[in-house]
Amino acid sequence: MSIIDWRIYILNYNDFITEIKKEKTKELYFFSGEEIYLMDKALVELIECILTEDLRSMNLSYLDGKIDDLDSLKLSCETLPFLANKRIIVLNNPDAMEDLVKNQDEAINYFKTLGGHQTLIILDRKSGIKKSTKFYRYIKDKNYNVNFEKLNGIELNNWVLNKFKIEGKEINNAGISYFIKSSGYLSRNIDSTLYDLENEIKKLSTFNQRKEITNDDMDKTLIKSIDRNIFDLLEAVSNNNSDKAIRVFNEIYGMNELIPKIVFMISRQFRLLNAIKQYTNRGHSNNEIQLKLGIKPYEFTKLTRQVGSFSQKKLNLILEDILGTDKKMKTRSSDQRLEMELLLVKLTNK
Repeated sequence: MSIIDWRIYILNYNDFITEIKKEKTKELYFFSGEEIYLMDKALVELIECILTEDLRSMNLSYLDGKIDDLDSLKLSCETLPFLANKRIIVLNNPDAMEDLVKNQDEAINYFKTLGGHQTLIILDRKSGIKKSTKFYRYIKDKNYNVNFEKLNGIELNNWVLNKFKIEGKEINNAGISYFIKSSGYLSRNIDSTLYDLENEIKKLSTFNQRKEITNDDMDKTLIKSIDRNIFDLLEAVSNNNSDKAIRVFNEIYGMNELIPKIVFMISRQFRLLNAIKQYTNRGHSNNEIQLKLGIKPYEFTKLTRQVGSFSQKKLNLILEDILGTDKKMKTRSSDQRLEMELLLVKLTNK
């Protein structure tokens, strides 16, 4: 891939690493995306590519404060490198994103004047700059942006396998899939990064003396993600198991989740089950249903396994009961935990 290909699409982590290893670096990079582990790794790789360790103390600056008038940013960018070809300036403060947008015309005009003696890296760790702003459109038009999405598929599996190897552990492919699902890394409901996965791998490796990591090891060592608990809750309701439903709810509650959020997540799952049931009855294929609902394969598979346990009538009654409990919690002072337990008893006795 040639340098001119940068104009075709937004770089991801792998593309970015490939390009900087060719020693072709830009004057400005805008790092964004939810996978901060890869963002941090890319920053380290870029610094190592441009500056040797002995030159970093004089030529590497981190701007961690606010930049209300952009003067501190300009001053750092205009300082010439010392005994090096380039200086590196890292803008690392989430509050600075607001300042850039507030002064976006001034920032854009200044970025147009940046020379080749520096590389400015803006880390938008919290996605503070909206894609609709003039600032972001300029960054995109100039192909300064590098997007760090979560890993998935083979890339994620290989990353997990390698981390276990580093810890001196073995895990098979089925175990890797179980670990990823247990972690909730790919869940839309959990703010999880590779840092979290790395910590879980270290925990598993520390508390298990055997070389091979099994599913049983994971069940004993890892805290279940809220998604896995929600699916366990659905299963308890489908089996009319009040005791298990209340126990799983209290596990979720013990994770410091707000009860309105738990109600919302349960409601969402039953609405999806209801939609799957209706689409199936109309003759739609699983692929068509998944596309219509816009949910990930793992979640869709779990739901399709459970939908057969519910009749259309039962799903309708469950959704009515959840809505009634939600309204009760919002319109009058009540013990929300008690209301939730009463709801589960009601659902498991239908």
